Amino acid sequence: MSWRRDPSMRMPKIFPAALVVILLAACEMPTQAPVVTAYNGDSVNIIQPAFTNATDAELLTLANSICQRGSKKQAERVSARPLPDLQGTEYLFLCLNRP
Repeated sequence: MSWRRDPSMRMPKIFPAALVVILLAACEMPTQAPVVTAYNGDSVNIIQPAFTNATDAELLTLANSICQRGSKKQAERVSARPLPDLQGTEYLFLCLNRP
């Protein structure tokens, strides 16, 4: 138990651990784009993964582009539900025939 008597022996053990914590805190999470998980002509499901920063306008633009592949012209968001285990949020958009 010589480290208790000599404080200089404790520093070499603490410094690497503190450095690892600081470096891990500086890591950036990779960003992911929202993912279209289902489309049936009348609705679109989009999952926004956790830790992403897609805006409502970006999600609506993505849903509109998917809805326009069929006969419908405009998407409208009707629901959002959190996914289990902090995976993200699932949004449901209806595809409508509005002009």
